[in-house]
Amino acid sequence: MKTATSPTIRASVLCFPYYPSKDTGRGHDRYAYELVQSLEATGEKLELHVVEQGFSKGALGAARKVFRLAVELLAERSDVYHAISPTGGAVAAVLGKRPLVVTIHDLIPFQVEGFDSSWKARLVRACTRLCIGKSAAIIVPYRVTKEKIASSLGGDTDRIFVVSYGVDHETYYPRPELTRADHRILYIGEVSCSKGVDVLIRAFAEVKRSVPRAELVIGGKTSKDQPTLEALARSLAVPDIVFKGFVPEQELATYYATTTVMAFPSRYGFGLSVLEAMACGTPVVAAAALDAPEFAEGTGILVPADDPAALAARLVSILTDSTLRAELSKIGTAKAAQYSWSNLAVGTQEVYARVAAGTRR
Repeated sequence: MKTATSPTIRASVLCFPYYPSKDTGRGHDRYAYELVQSLEATGEKLELHVVEQGFSKGALGAARKVFRLAVELLAERSDVYHAISPTGGAVAAVLGKRPLVVTIHDLIPFQVEGFDSSWKARLVRACTRLCIGKSAAIIVPYRVTKEKIASSLGGDTDRIFVVSYGVDHETYYPRPELTRADHRILYIGEVSCSKGVDVLIRAFAEVKRSVPRAELVIGGKTSKDQPTLEALARSLAVPDIVFKGFVPEQELATYYATTTVMAFPSRYGFGLSVLEAMACGTPVVAAAALDAPEFAEGTGILVPADDPAALAARLVSILTDSTLRAELSKIGTAKAAQYSWSNLAVGTQEVYARVAAGTRR
């Protein structure tokens, strides 16, 4: 850990293939944005240089971005290179940029069948393995990810550091002055089957039998699955389902604070929207998939993944029991208070200091 006499560390943050923004609906973009903003706000001895090539579409566009990234990286002279994903980390590793820190957010390409396209899954798996072998340090958001990297991919536990995600508490907090809807279920995230939206629609059909006044609002960026999901809702003849489309960042807090319960039945585990909703005092129900159990331990919000009946039963209990809602609101708010982007910046900077010190010996 740095002291007052520690030298200034120059760190290059490699955002490729993502972009530091809080307004895209992509979790990795949000991570990059909050990481950069929080690191710059620490006031510590850190000279930060952000390396990003913006968005790209298709393999050809991505290849051009990789070329430009390589050219920019070759000119970089930093004490630490931090790639916010294994894809960018692999480029830095091939170019010999050391010491390299890589954030591995999850192991979905190794754990979930049907992850994006088969070529993309193979690419991400290859990049992840390369980064595990070449990095001076790996940052992960969960203990379970650290343990899996060590047990299945040969990672050295001494080089893997758990630095949790955060939440913007100046934006997401309880707002008792706003009126909550009586029977509204909210989903915020990518509108896809990978995030369990199909499970939610099937569960909502069961909820309507017990709570006829219930409504379901689905917000988030579209995916190739959305037409199929809308067709599923029509085939089940379930009324009161609204596909809102992408919800801008500045409107999210109001959505969370005025809904009865948020559902997040993702097959991919944890999502930032879960943390944000909890910070707003909104009861949440989430699928017990991948890293979600670690994040949500002790909150009582988890149900089995891919189980519409279990999800429906839990949603009905929350919609109809004000005492349970109040209890889950209290537990969720306390849990969310444990996470902040400033803590992420501090933890990340400690990793920078550790690897930079190793190169100065």
